[in-house]
Amino acid sequence: MSAVGNSTDFSASFQTRFYSNAIRRSDVQNGVCEIDGDSISLRAGSQSIDISLDDVTDLTLGTPPEKFDDELEQVFGIKFSPAGGSGVCFIEYDPEYADIFEYQLFAAIINGADGLAELGAQKGGQQTGTDAEQVEVAIEPDRVVFETDSVSSKTVALGEIVNIKSGKRTIGEAKRDAIKVDYMKSQTRITSYLSLIETRLQHLFNRYLRTEYAELEAEIDETDVSEAETQLVVGYYTTQNLKQTMHALTDGNTSEFESIYEDAIDHGLVTHPDDGVGLTQKGKMLANTELETVNT
Repeated sequence: MSAVGNSTDFSASFQTRFYSNAIRRSDVQNGVCEIDGDSISLRAGSQSIDISLDDVTDLTLGTPPEKFDDELEQVFGIKFSPAGGSGVCFIEYDPEYADIFEYQLFAAIINGADGLAELGAQKGGQQTGTDAEQVEVAIEPDRVVFETDSVSSKTVALGEIVNIKSGKRTIGEAKRDAIKVDYMKSQTRITSYLSLIETRLQHLFNRYLRTEYAELEAEIDETDVSEAETQLVVGYYTTQNLKQTMHALTDGNTSEFESIYEDAIDHGLVTHPDDGVGLTQKGKMLANTELETVNT
């Protein structure tokens, strides 16, 4: 097997502000961040730290610790475990270099990782095969690619993920840390289970899969979605039939249904009719979450 793509040849150098508990100064530093396919270097005057990508255990994007929120609005977070200790650093968010932290670092660390997967465990609610396959993983900006010995590569698009959960599952006759991923292909929901051999990479892989999903999940939590909008997305998600959904929701009242649909457009749950009626990923996620709540 051979992994798709090679992301170890990228490099960047930029002015930034950062904090790390691995250097003596305990405040935010003005300095330089240098990144290549092997390491991340942070330098501020005589203070410096070099982080090997082999030591990185977590990558995040979000708000800084409370003690820095007056100085840094948004940060890239890096946790790492060099020999004999552990460290953390927060680098000021710069949109110009977002791609490095949101994709390229993950790719440099994860590409070529070995694992086991059940790539077609369920399809549309029906079991389609649960045999575990040995896979080699590669990530790309908008999808994850799984190379196997037996068939052509299989992919999971980040933009089609509607649910992610982590836990234990028996895969390949052994109980393993696994990621359950629900995603859509051709209006059909597919459930797969993914497990990388190395625990550190499994955690980073889970984090990467959640990059786009977590943003939309937060948007759903912050959006005041009405019960009628929820019923709309659930109805269309399960039937793929707009007229059937309209009759179930409003007893065929077209104007009432259009009003609900317009609210759902405003909340980013459905596509505009000019672009073809359907659910956005955010709408599919909401529908999937509601159906899981009903079924548990």
